[in-house]
Amino acid sequence: MGFLNSAMLWGTLAVLLPIAIHLLNRYRHKEIDWAAMELLRRALVVRARQIRIEDILILILRCLAVLLIALAMARPTLTASGAKWFGAESQVGVVIAIDASYSMAHRPGVNTRFDRALTRVRAALETLDPGNPLSLVVMGSRPRIVLRNVGYDEARLEKVLAKLSPLPERLNLELCFEEVETLVSELRAPVRECYVVTDAQASTWKELSEKARIAMREMSTVARVFYLSTASENAENLGITGFGLASGTLRKASMARYVAAVRNFGRQAQEKVTVGLTVNGSPVDQRVIDRIPAGKDASVPLFVRFDRSGDSRLSVRLAPDPLTTDNVRYAVAHVRDQVRVLCVDGEPSDEPFEGETAFLETALAPRRGAMAGPSLVVKTVPWLAVSSQRLADYQAVVLANVPNLRAERVAALQSYVQQGGGLVIFLGDKMIPRAFNARMTENGAQLLPATLKALANPQDDEGVAMEVEMTGHPVARGLEAVPAELLNAARFFQYFRTDVAKGGRTILRMAGTGDPLLVEKTLGRGHVLLFTSTADREWTNLAVNPIYPILLQQMVTYLTRQEHERSFTVGEPIQLVLPRQSMRSNVMFRDPTGKDHPIQVTERNGQRIIAHERPDVTGFYEARYAAGMSPLVTAVNVDATESDVQSLVGSQLTTAFKTVPVRILAWGEDMDLAIRASRVGHELWRVLLTIGLAVLVLESFLAHRFSRRLTGGVEAGRPAAREQLLSTHEAADAAG
Repeated sequence: MGFLNSAMLWGTLAVLLPIAIHLLNRYRHKEIDWAAMELLRRALVVRARQIRIEDILILILRCLAVLLIALAMARPTLTASGAKWFGAESQVGVVIAIDASYSMAHRPGVNTRFDRALTRVRAALETLDPGNPLSLVVMGSRPRIVLRNVGYDEARLEKVLAKLSPLPERLNLELCFEEVETLVSELRAPVRECYVVTDAQASTWKELSEKARIAMREMSTVARVFYLSTASENAENLGITGFGLASGTLRKASMARYVAAVRNFGRQAQEKVTVGLTVNGSPVDQRVIDRIPAGKDASVPLFVRFDRSGDSRLSVRLAPDPLTTDNVRYAVAHVRDQVRVLCVDGEPSDEPFEGETAFLETALAPRRGAMAGPSLVVKTVPWLAVSSQRLADYQAVVLANVPNLRAERVAALQSYVQQGGGLVIFLGDKMIPRAFNARMTENGAQLLPATLKALANPQDDEGVAMEVEMTGHPVARGLEAVPAELLNAARFFQYFRTDVAKGGRTILRMAGTGDPLLVEKTLGRGHVLLFTSTADREWTNLAVNPIYPILLQQMVTYLTRQEHERSFTVGEPIQLVLPRQSMRSNVMFRDPTGKDHPIQVTERNGQRIIAHERPDVTGFYEARYAAGMSPLVTAVNVDATESDVQSLVGSQLTTAFKTVPVRILAWGEDMDLAIRASRVGHELWRVLLTIGLAVLVLESFLAHRFSRRLTGGVEAGRPAAREQLLSTHEAADAAG
């Protein structure tokens, strides 16, 4: 038995008050002998014993009520061991939820945060008795239940803990708490506890979502929730937050420039940061960043020459630091032997550079003949002859000021894009907006990423410059690296205003006006790019600006990229369309550890699709779809949002959980003492107070009843006493 407010035990002395009042009342009156009262006393003497018993009963009830109320205010509790004396069970049920996101792999000293978490878990388990119900869940992008409502066995649990390690995932707190709440409700024990073991990462815990707060409040209504922090002051970390193609082409014997984005998540500047690039396991480039200030980013250009076709595996790495999980990032480059581009000229001409596609051809393939090589082939046809071309022979199609297309050609273009082809549309003076909008819609589906409106004529004689709207887009990356003066030198004197369609995205825009210049739309497996000005010099000087070939090469590279070249994140489903050569119903997906996963092939819109639902490790995955064919290779990376390893400590944690009923146990706090001190059964104050009030009601009822009975007895005894008094007087008179 324990008391949470032991000072109130002094209130039990108030039980002496009813006794004192009772004793004082016995001596409050002075007795005077009177013959008539003596007769009355004799009339009531038969009830004297009963009245005395009733008074004692009322006194006992009053004392008991005072005692119970005083004890209730002292808030007595039963400890787990003391509960046995009252017939209650002492069993404790526990749910342990361990944060296994990759920030827990941060090593602030000798041990990682995850090692510290296991130390805290073991300390909590030392307070349990063998057989106590226990559940263990590991939290990452999704919850993983390791043990579910099993009896606690120290040896067995130690084997389980020894196998646990951080996952290359971010923490999805809302999804994990749903499972933790279920596990808590499943416990069958009079005392239930939940331990959330985490590094208190600020990016996760500082601004808790309302859903997470509600889940913690719900858990606290049925269990005591302990928040065990493994946070440390040391939060230094460098991480690669991005890696991708910036410029160049993915063709055999060509050069490409990749960019790795490195961020300093720590509080101190980092000097001489080494960044290395490997292709298919061989180092090809290495750079050194002189200095990255705290909280800042740095971009590193890395160059690679592709000497063979097929899928190339690229890895960029940092030197080791306290958190190595985010020190590497992967990408896949599908290198082609040859890229074929079909240019459709809406205004052909025999004069040099007078046709609509002349500048396009020069920008895409500046060298003709043998010097140009077979890696990029550009074929130009007049728009009236486009029906004779087999679109499947080309990886990209460019329409330049094409005024009209037949319905069957529009349908063919739509199917071509849906199957993975790339389409670029340049506008011009032959365009009639309303007619073109209607023509480029087939079966209710619009091929254009934006609806054409009226022609815009800037008032400034120098025209309008362009600027990047969607930073980081593969087409825009090449322009982001050029000097601002060169980008500003490209001017537009006319263009079509447009309304971006549903699903469309603006990549480039007109500076100052915000009107779209380059708009993209994804259609099936392919993409459509709409350029709202001309491809020649009629409306712009872009065609003679050095950034023109950069822009066009980026467009072609982006449109011809394969679906599996996209990088995925851990936990994100990998969905790929198989080549037509594959006829299998099952495909083997090999993960970076060498483990094979059989995947069922499904049919959708005439395409054979495979989906790996939950890639859980980083690296390269292979889809082996046909014997004798090279597998499809795709890259899986970590989510960079987990790289910020700053933690909440001290008052920061208290503020974050201001409205959440949890018991915070910081690193270094005596867990055994805190847990055992709080491990009590139900408090008894409610029960005692209820009984005390019931006793008061009973005392009032009995006091009222006894009082009425006594009053009634006295009134009934008065006539008898009067008759006896009269008869006594009469007898005295007769004797006289």
